[in-house]
Amino acid sequence: MLRMALGKEEWDSSLCLAAEDWSRIWSMAVRQAMLGVVFDGVCRLPEGCRPPKEVVLRWFGAVQELEQANRKLNQCAVAVSRKFRQEGFRPVVLKGAGNALWYPQPLHRMPGDIDIWLDGGRERIMAYVRRHVPKAKARYHHVDFPVVKGVEIELHFTPSWLCAWPDNRKLQRWFTRQADEQFAHEVELPEGAGSIAVPTAEMNRIFLLLHIYQHFFDEGIGLRQLMDYALLLEKGCTAEERQTAAGMLDELHLRRFASGIMYILQKTFGLDDARLLVPPSEKEGKFILQEIMQTGNFGQYNTGIRHAEGKTASYFLSKFTYRLRFLAAYPRETLWGYAFWVYQRVYRICKGYV
Repeated sequence: MLRMALGKEEWDSSLCLAAEDWSRIWSMAVRQAMLGVVFDGVCRLPEGCRPPKEVVLRWFGAVQELEQANRKLNQCAVAVSRKFRQEGFRPVVLKGAGNALWYPQPLHRMPGDIDIWLDGGRERIMAYVRRHVPKAKARYHHVDFPVVKGVEIELHFTPSWLCAWPDNRKLQRWFTRQADEQFAHEVELPEGAGSIAVPTAEMNRIFLLLHIYQHFFDEGIGLRQLMDYALLLEKGCTAEERQTAAGMLDELHLRRFASGIMYILQKTFGLDDARLLVPPSEKEGKFILQEIMQTGNFGQYNTGIRHAEGKTASYFLSKFTYRLRFLAAYPRETLWGYAFWVYQRVYRICKGYV
């Protein structure tokens, strides 16, 4: 269905699914935050192979709500970006509305929160946030900014991070070199909603993979984020750009994980070899894909962690145990992650961020 939605594959007209099969496809699409995209695949089915009428109507209603939510999110992203410029900041909207522009139907990407990278540094951003939300909660890379009803906004001091201190230092220096170009890179959103600054393709080749990587370790990641990355790479790049991205992945010790992601992009979304940044690894890819299908979008179905949330000691223990699953494959990030957790907890308490 995903490959059909992207125009990568045609449906075998001899294959017709039973009602219970469509129920499973619906459930999987919900778990992976892919209802709108899978519906685009459904719409490409031959007449005799489509779901029962009641399923189509239910799906159509859900997609209509999805489109409205995306329109609201786009309008909010434009308004918030404009407000920050007026306040003297330069904003870049990460992921979200910018990524949706790559989709065949931009309004069919499942919307999330609004992540905005601001210049000015941590102290200046926190001072601004405290004036509006005195008890705002902050982490290493962002602070919550709940000022718009019904829309979650996160203000980023930096787009992302790595737990391994040497790698993170390289990464933050790379973000600093990229900054000016990102703050100036504007795009137009659908239906005349307005313009926002979004990351360039060069930055997204690294940043979006980092986003997948961090959530994979922390709680779980879904196919929505991998489809974003597939559509980015589908746009193509020069041999020099591919070499530059692959070199950066090597510097950050991300090559092994990236090879697994390339396998998933190829097998699940139909990307050609020429679009991949590094050679795919079937072994790594199957391991990562199994985790994705079990944990769902952002780990919402990760029963090994969610049941303990809200109980500080047991929650930390469950995440400690969950992360051990990756020790053999990714020892560097796994082991550094424990030290990073302790450091961040102490740092946030000392700064009054919790």
